[in-house]
Amino acid sequence: MFKLVALRLLESYFRHRWLYLLPIVLMTAAGVVFLLVDKPKYAAKGVVYVQAESFLAALNSIGPENTNWWSTPAQATANDVNELLQTDAFIRAVIQNTDLEKEMDGGPQVVEDVIEATRKNLWAVPLGESQVQINAAHEDPVIASQLANAVIQGYVQWKINSQRAESEAAQAFFSQLIVAYKAELDTAHQKLVDYLTAHPEPLRGERPVVEQIEIRRLENEIDMIAARYTSAVEKEEDAQLAMAQIESDTSQSYVLIDAPKVPMKPDRSKKKLAMTLGIFVASGGLLSLIAVAGGALLDRTFRFPLDVQNWTGLPVLAVVPDLSQPARRRFWRRKRPDKQAAREDEPLLPPNAEAALSYTQEAGKQANPVP
Repeated sequence: MFKLVALRLLESYFRHRWLYLLPIVLMTAAGVVFLLVDKPKYAAKGVVYVQAESFLAALNSIGPENTNWWSTPAQATANDVNELLQTDAFIRAVIQNTDLEKEMDGGPQVVEDVIEATRKNLWAVPLGESQVQINAAHEDPVIASQLANAVIQGYVQWKINSQRAESEAAQAFFSQLIVAYKAELDTAHQKLVDYLTAHPEPLRGERPVVEQIEIRRLENEIDMIAARYTSAVEKEEDAQLAMAQIESDTSQSYVLIDAPKVPMKPDRSKKKLAMTLGIFVASGGLLSLIAVAGGALLDRTFRFPLDVQNWTGLPVLAVVPDLSQPARRRFWRRKRPDKQAAREDEPLLPPNAEAALSYTQEAGKQANPVP
């Protein structure tokens, strides 16, 4: 069966070999045109050092704790940057700090195209456990450098804003509690004053036991509300202190080691060019293989004795010789050493071909007698 499949594939290829080579030629030409038309891109890179916890955060217990023990600080930061790059808001903020902002006045479709093109040319990768590399590519080297710087600055500002949002929410919450506790404290004080006014201390002797118990209850209520009020005030002060320290903590946690520079040469090596052209050639070869296999599968004619044996199960007694091809093209037939070599302009007749030709000529004369 394997021999039959191989013969069918080879026969399908050699029957239209120039046609099957056409996809490879076309895809190779397309690859060359693509390399000539494709504009080279410049790549800018920046390296940021990431600390798991800054000294200021350790002293003041600010900032989120790193609970992902299985992930390094660099990996976590790279994941955050790549996830932010999938949002239009972050990409839009990055574009605002570059010369691409000039193109954002061309309408909704232009804005969407610029955002998508910018997103594809930005990515972050971890370098070890504490370093992250921010990459940006663009046809303009200046814009490539601007994009890398904008991503770094935008990420640091995003970290500051995210932590500030928590502190601002906490401050707003405790501010409301302070107002409520202050009102309750004033009410409790007023109740005590009113009770003392309604029940003045006697000139002689002590107060009745009932009055002493009520005064003690009112004083305990004032102490409890005062403690809650004091705690809310302290927590609001902590939230304000955290807001003031967040920017310093973030600056200590993310230190720019290598600032993105304007690239001098395009990121277009010979290896990448060869790989790109190889992809086109391989695609053409794949199309040719599919065409050869499809031609072999769709061809249901008997072309080899094995076809007859395989499809009908009958033995092959004889094979009609092929007289249509000249001798120099039927290279698979070997010439007998005892026969004289045929001339280049004459077909090489196989054994018994002369008898078959004579029989055919005689049959033609009988069918069409000469008058």
